Parts: sequence; C-alpha cells; structure tokens
Amino acid sequence: MSDTVLVWNLNERVYEELRTRVLTRQEPAGAKLSLHVLAAELGVSRSPVHHALTRLVSEGLLTVRPRRGYYVAPVTAQAVAEGYDVRLALELLAAERAIGSVTIGDLDRFSELLAATDAAISHEQWDAANAAFHEHQIDLARNALLSRFYRELSVNLMMQVIRGGHVEGHEHLVTEHRGIVEAVSAGDLEAAEHAIREHIDTGRRIALDAIERAGGVL
Repeated sequence: MSDTVLVWNLNERVYEELRTRVLTRQEPAGAKLSLHVLAAELGVSRSPVHHALTRLVSEGLLTVRPRRGYYVAPVTAQAVAEGYDVRLALELLAAERAIGSVTIGDLDRFSELLAATDAAISHEQWDAANAAFHEHQIDLARNALLSRFYRELSVNLMMQVIRGGHVEGHEHLVTEHRGIVEAVSAGDLEAAEHAIREHIDTGRRIALDAIERAGGVL
C-alpha cells in the first residue's frame, strides 16, 4: 500500500472519529477541541487531526476562532430555520428540473431507497438511508453543482445532532417520502412541490421543537 493511501486512510479514520463525536454530542456544543490533546488521545500526529477539524469547519459542525482554536458549533433555531429555507429552495428547483425527464431506472432506484428508509425507521441506520433517499431526489435534476451544494448543507448534519440517531414517533416521515416518490413518478410537478413543502415543514418543526425543549440550543 502506497504512502499516499496510508495517509488518506489515516485522515479518514481521524475525521470519522471526530465527526461521530460531534454528531452524537460526545463533544457538547461550545466545547473547545484542542488539536494537541486530540492528537495525543488518538495516537496520531497533529496533521490528520488538523485535516479533520478543517473539514468539520467546512461542514458547519465546528467554528474556528483566530488564535483561540476550534469549537463545537451550537445548533440554534435560527441556524435550523435558515438551513431549511435553503434546503427547500434546492429541492423545489431539483423537482422542477427533474419532472418529466426521469427514467424508469431512476424511479426504480427511488423506490428502492424509499423502501430502505421504511426499513430503517426507528433504527440507527436511518440517517444514512434518509440521506441516500434525498440525495437521489436531488440527483434526478442531473445538475452536478446542485447536487454538491445539497450534500454540503449543514442543516442535514444539524438534524443528525438533533435526532441523536433516533427517529421514534416520526414514522410519518416515510409516508411523506412516499408522497414525493409518487408525485415524481406521476410527473406531477404541483403534487411534488406540495409533498416537498410538507416534508420540509415536518423536518423544520421536529428540529425547532427539539431545540425549544433543550432550552434554545443543542
């Protein structure tokens, strides 16, 4: 195995470890993450830790303060509301571009991903299944830049923090997914836009309720 591959593997391992800590709030909101401490704790040099922290900043999970270091970004009502506004705009644009041009293969894959979210509800696999479903929904527009922007939305990661891997009591999310698939399959843009708005409103409401219960920040 080449040195380049070894470095990449180490960078990914450290990144995944720190990302998991932040998403599960093992590192709470506002906590300072020390590059030196983390490197010693993980038994690695500072380089892969710095690489991971920089990626987490770009994803909106951390903030960096000049000459002070890295801090776990809080999940606030304002951040969630703004994030969902942007997500809604992207999903509506994708639907407008996709309706009428999707293939049988696209729809078959959409149905498979719908079934995967149904199987994952109330399990820790939900976040991955849900992400795959919505990324395919966006990819139907066949716009690489739109797909990249969607995958980089910090609000999607905020929801993972809020849910903490649990979606009990929210089985209706799969019903809403089904509504989106059915509208796209029928080539009905108006129905697709309605289903997307309904689903975004549900996600926003779940998030804001959780933040309120937590005292205004997570």
